[in-house]
Amino acid sequence: MEKLDQFLILSRMDHQLREAVNDLKIEDSLDSTNSALQRLPLAQQHCTAILAEQQQAGRGRRGKHWHSPHGKNIYLTLGWKFEQALGELGCLPLVVALSVAQALSRAGLEGHRVKWPNDLLLDDNKLCGCLVELQGDARGPCYAVLGVGINVHMPSTESIPGIDQPWTDLTSHLPGYSRNRLAALLLEEMIMKLSLFADQGFAPFKQLWQQYDGLSGRLVDVVAGSRSFHGVATGIDGQGALLLDTGSEVLSLHSADVSLKPRRQ
Repeated sequence: MEKLDQFLILSRMDHQLREAVNDLKIEDSLDSTNSALQRLPLAQQHCTAILAEQQQAGRGRRGKHWHSPHGKNIYLTLGWKFEQALGELGCLPLVVALSVAQALSRAGLEGHRVKWPNDLLLDDNKLCGCLVELQGDARGPCYAVLGVGINVHMPSTESIPGIDQPWTDLTSHLPGYSRNRLAALLLEEMIMKLSLFADQGFAPFKQLWQQYDGLSGRLVDVVAGSRSFHGVATGIDGQGALLLDTGSEVLSLHSADVSLKPRRQ
């Protein structure tokens, strides 16, 4: 088992980006990396990263449990301070997902896509999930806690109770890839893209989103609150909302659970 190593991760990062890191903490086991970062004083959270070998209470979107076995995957959280108001950060989950997608591409992976708003799929199997949590004044500044979980050594042949969807792992496609190298790439991409998003908003990411959009043109089922919809995903609007063509209208959905329909053979 390759253990996570602070020195190896930082030494593999670009010098300028490494200098931007306020702190990098590696824990053997904790409840969740997001919760651990949230326990720090706000003044210490910006560009502080926490990695764990294991999460005892890892969580995903909408409070779902995130399976977090010891020493096998990547569980990383990065803190970021934005001067913008909360209402200007609607596209932040998409930016985090694109950061992960680019890090995986740099690692040599191909064919992975983002399932709106911030899951990553490979051949329609889940590879990664992201959890964005925000706090702060409605007018700014805002503090973001940005969690990323990547399946690295978790083959889909394992039987794991509680996982309700097909998954895959990085090792099945890039055997032997270093978790420390992946963590370094992930931190680099997150720091670069969060800095760009803070300065210029989502406009610079629109083309990249189209490149990695895993829903566009696909038939999907969508649950938004108490309502259910069926239609074709047609991209996102300027606020990062999912555009859904139901056949009778095009809806903009800012928060929803999306299920993909199988591709036609």
